[in-house]
Amino acid sequence: MLEQAFETKYRVRGYDCGYGGPLKPLAIANFFQEAAGDHAFALGIGMEEMFARGRTWMLSRLDIELEDWPQTGDEVIVRTWPAGTDRIFAVRYLELLSADRRRLAGARYDYLVVDIEKRRPVRPEKVLDPDMRMDISPPYPDLVPGLQDIAGFGANIPQGWNESFRLRICPRHIDNNGHANNGHLIDWLCDALPLSERASGAPTRIKVDFVSEVKEGEELVAYWADNEPLNAKLSILARGDELVARAMTRWM
Repeated sequence: MLEQAFETKYRVRGYDCGYGGPLKPLAIANFFQEAAGDHAFALGIGMEEMFARGRTWMLSRLDIELEDWPQTGDEVIVRTWPAGTDRIFAVRYLELLSADRRRLAGARYDYLVVDIEKRRPVRPEKVLDPDMRMDISPPYPDLVPGLQDIAGFGANIPQGWNESFRLRICPRHIDNNGHANNGHLIDWLCDALPLSERASGAPTRIKVDFVSEVKEGEELVAYWADNEPLNAKLSILARGDELVARAMTRWM
């Protein structure tokens, strides 16, 4: 059993906030992604070590809850720890803290361990040491990734949704796994909503499922819709008739 969580500090830059306004979804996704990667490396299960074993990490789904939003110039701390496995997922929790250790946000990330050659998941317990976990309470008790049960989502493109924009995947979007990085997908899913649908513009909840890999040169279409029963916005990214990612967001 691991003894302590991993922590790293970041200085919030102007480009993290768009040179005005609160921290952007892309920035918090990048902060969390880098901290998780640094901790995995420290534990001997980073990307290079996994590649050497014919395996890789792929983020499958996440749930982020936000209380407050740093501004340009603020120093923040990301605290993270692995929490064992849940069926086919390796679970990791993350917290975003202010310099005085006030919690600003928390998240649960569910990863797949994937066979690189077959592009298929491997049971995480076959790869991970069972003691590579910590019994720390989640940042928020209601962090539950997974959107498959929300009405309006399904395997096909929903009817009657609003088309927002189209984009082509460029080399700058591609990560070491050879597909569009999750941070960009999170950003696009949030950007699918018109500014008029984002209240003050600060998200309080971001839940995302990554359904299919997205490769360089592919074109995606972003759609959005209201979900009044959940007081939330829904958005998807589609490749032709195929759903590749979906999100539920709430905004302050």
